[in-house]
Amino acid sequence: MGVTLYSRADVERRLDLEEALDVVERTYAESARGRVLNPSKLTMHLGDDGGWPDADAFSIDMPAYVDWLGVAGTKWAVATWDADTQPPISSLVLLFDLDRGAFTAVMEGMYLTGVRTAVQSVVGLRRLMATEPTTVGVVGAGFQARFQLLVIDHLLDIETFRLYDVDGERARSLAAAVDPELAAATVVEDAPASVADSDAVVTVTDSKTPVLDEAWLDEPSLVVALGSYRELSDATIRGADHLVVDHPEQCLQRGALADLATRGELGAEDLDATIGDVVDGGYRPSIGRDERVVFVPIGVGALDVAIAEHLRREEGTDALDEFDFV
Repeated sequence: MGVTLYSRADVERRLDLEEALDVVERTYAESARGRVLNPSKLTMHLGDDGGWPDADAFSIDMPAYVDWLGVAGTKWAVATWDADTQPPISSLVLLFDLDRGAFTAVMEGMYLTGVRTAVQSVVGLRRLMATEPTTVGVVGAGFQARFQLLVIDHLLDIETFRLYDVDGERARSLAAAVDPELAAATVVEDAPASVADSDAVVTVTDSKTPVLDEAWLDEPSLVVALGSYRELSDATIRGADHLVVDHPEQCLQRGALADLATRGELGAEDLDATIGDVVDGGYRPSIGRDERVVFVPIGVGALDVAIAEHLRREEGTDALDEFDFV
């Protein structure tokens, strides 16, 4: 039996959003129970940190073992910010069957990653608010933002998205492109402060400086920070009534919390819970309407591997390519 190869079209055709949500929540819960192995991302900087080589790029390796599916695997992603390609990140997911002692699949990873990242937001919006939101602000209008709008709209009953990007034309183009597929209305805002006038705000950018000012955040009860760099101010992080992450060690190394952690001003003891604790019932916060939750799901390989394995096990009606490497 060879290794099955999945193109983006194969993944897109087979991936069901409701099933992906179930897989993500199950994997989060199993992680809280100690039934998932998920080392921190291995990052290789290729100039994005200002060092050598001068490529403004990085690669990350995200290995995991998910016991409830009996699968080991990894996702390898490479971001090349200066390359003339869209999106600027490429990835592949590899799956391995421990019983057979063989690789089972190689899967295009970017569509899967886009869905997984948006489903993370959905879990936060469902689990970390006193009531589910009707308005969601989205900061950023790049590759990931498209998935945020489409997936959140599909899985939750949202009335209005407020969308902002530093490139206003990009935000307007995204809103126009997804409008036929959305049940919710999308309002493109000219100022980032207007996005904060929402029940919840999702930041999905590659910004290395804060994209939200603490002074704007009287209204949102949930802020979801998805970017790999510093999207939130120190005041927003410190002012959270509940600080929830997906992977403590990883979130202190990369993403919105990393700057505070590097300065020695934030540690694991300052984190209230993982989202796995929340889903599994080990952390039951009583979130008042006047309280704010900051949720930082920097992304874990276990979710990519679990979704990919679930997809692999689903029988399709069309044949897929297989390749014998040996």
